[in-house]
This record gives sequence, structure tokens and C-alpha cells, in this order.
Amino acid sequence: MRSAAFSLGALLTALGLAPSVAHAVPGPGEAPRGAPTPAPEQAPDPEGLASPSDTAPDWTRNVTLNGGIALYYYQPTNGWENLFLVYTRLRFEARAGAFGLRFEPRLSNEKMRSYYPGLAWVQEAYVFAEAEPFVLKIGKLYKQSGLFWDNTFYGNIQVYEGLKFDPNNGFSLESKFGENIGAQAYAQFFIADGRLNASLLGRDTVSIPGASRRNTLAGRFAPFAVLARNARLELGFSGERFTAELPPDSNTVWRIAADAKLTWGGFGMWGEVLHQSGANVNAHPYSGDATADPPIAGHASTDNTYLLAGVEYTLACVTARYNLSIARYGDLHVQEVLHLPGLGLAFNDQFSFLAEYAVWNRFAPEGTSDVDHSLNLTWMGHF
Repeated sequence: MRSAAFSLGALLTALGLAPSVAHAVPGPGEAPRGAPTPAPEQAPDPEGLASPSDTAPDWTRNVTLNGGIALYYYQPTNGWENLFLVYTRLRFEARAGAFGLRFEPRLSNEKMRSYYPGLAWVQEAYVFAEAEPFVLKIGKLYKQSGLFWDNTFYGNIQVYEGLKFDPNNGFSLESKFGENIGAQAYAQFFIADGRLNASLLGRDTVSIPGASRRNTLAGRFAPFAVLARNARLELGFSGERFTAELPPDSNTVWRIAADAKLTWGGFGMWGEVLHQSGANVNAHPYSGDATADPPIAGHASTDNTYLLAGVEYTLACVTARYNLSIARYGDLHVQEVLHLPGLGLAFNDQFSFLAEYAVWNRFAPEGTSDVDHSLNLTWMGHF
């Protein structure tokens, strides 16, 4: 299936959010760091011998720019069409004391999804203000619900249904308490969805013509503990509520999630369970067929449970990983299961390679079918 190859969530992981394949998950929320120490006044340089860095304007010391590129080859093993895609991103951040802004545009050589307006889009764009230990962000930014990511590039069922890497428009109040034992917390309100995530066509509100998600209230509390010098345990409890405006009706949708992650040296494991009550789409997991005679109506589930689990081990520059994602549409007795083993190689902190094999099946009363079976190869670099 062609559309299953395009993983925006994976793009975020690949294009510089982490220094290597072995540690691809960014910290939740990615709260801006503390303001840099102001540089002392420069002495006069009548002979022009100062280096460019010595003579740079003071404002440049509060500006950061990074980015990356991912070259992605998708080879189905069940006869579907193969693809070669190029993804790029830039991230610009500027600060002035306790205030700042972040802007992150993206670009690909093909449209990420048919409902995207073009090849380029804005992933995040917000202003922020810090007052330790709090950060207030206003603009387009990620909703924090459940585990942020699972270290893959191909992705999981959750990202293909708009549950991961989902930027929205609104406000986020974030904080972190403690160093060895503490917690991270998020309180968010989004006026409207961001219209662009990695969900497949018809699997999230954003891809349905005339539909939208409104007034999303989300929260996450994630305690953590450093168990040893190289061991860390994290837990997470999340919830959200929003209105799915699906012409001609509107539905109230609730989600709750619990997750855990343990890292110990080169070993890591994680898991998440998320339950949704209410329909955020109008025709999934049964899309229907308007061209049939008579037309076949689509059906949406209102009782969804999502499971996510993964394990990895890194030895030197090689990482072996296995991820499992499951979606259960309880009231329609349909289930989808995605197995994703992978092997990564980190050449250095900037360049890496990842091979993943996706086996994605659908189990329904009418029988078993394939969603995707494919080999996925990704070359990644960032600065």
C-alpha cells in the first residue's frame, strides 16, 4: 500500500532529533534550554585581526540552527509499487532573555499525504516564555499524549491514526521538577488541529474534507527516577478530550493512556496502552464504497484500544530493535497488528543507517488481509 510508506513521525526521529539510531527519541516536550551566558564586551580591534566569531553581533549568540536529511527506500514484498523519498527539515530557534521562538519547516520530494497542500509545510512554529520551572508555549506545537516515540523510522499504527507526532494550534504549559527523581508535566489546550500529521487517509479527522478537531484539552504527568548511573525508569499518565466535527455531526472524543519506559545502558524497553471512546472519523475501519450499487456505507469504531511495545539493544555501533503496535476496534470486532523488527548502524553522531521490515495485517470477521508488507531502508544525516 503506497501511503503506508510515508511516516512523518519517523521523519522527526530521523532528521536530527537524536544523535544516533540507538537513541532516537527526543525528551518529551523538548523544552527550550536555559538562556546562554551573555558574552563580555569585545575590545577594540583596529587592525581587523579578530576572527568572525569574535566580531559576530551579540544577537547571533542567542540563535541556533540545525537540520537534517533522510533518504528513504520503500520496497514492498507483496507486489506493490516501490518508492524512493527524500525528506529534509530545518529548525530555527532564537532567544532574548526568558523569551524566544521556534520555527521548523519541512520539505519532501513528494507530498507526504494527498491532503497536504504541497511539498513544504510547517511542522512547529511557536513563541515561548520561561519562568523556572515553567515554560509557556503559544503557537503550533506537539500534543503530548502517551509515549512520544518508539525509536522507529517506519512508524507504528498509532502515528498512522494521528496519535503520535500530532502538531496542533494552541497553548502548552510545561514544567520539569527534580533531577534524579522528579516529574515532567504538561497542560495543553488547542483551539484547532494542525491539519498536518502522518495519519493515513480517512484514519484521522484532519484528512476528512470539511472535518476538524476543536477545543482539545490534553494533560500528561510523567514521573521518572534515575536508578543507577546509566539506568532510568519513566512512567506516564495522559488524558485528552476534544470535539470531532464530522459533517453533519459532532462527536465528543475521550482518550486516556498509560506508558512506561526503562533504559539500562544499551538496553531499552517501553510499552503503552491507550483507550479511545467516541469516533474521531466517519468511516474507519470500514471505509465503505460509494461507487457500489447500491452504495456501501462506511462504519467508524467508537471503542478503540491501542497497544504499543518495543525492545532494543545497542552493542558498539549496532542496534537491534523490535516494535509491536496493535489497534483494536472493539465494537466492530476488527484488529490490526504491525510487527516491525529493525537493525541500525550508527557511523558517527551525525550519520546512520536503518533497515526495518514491516508486517502489518488486519483481522476482521470477513477474513485476514494485508495492510503492508515491506522492507524499509533509511539513510540519515543531520547537523
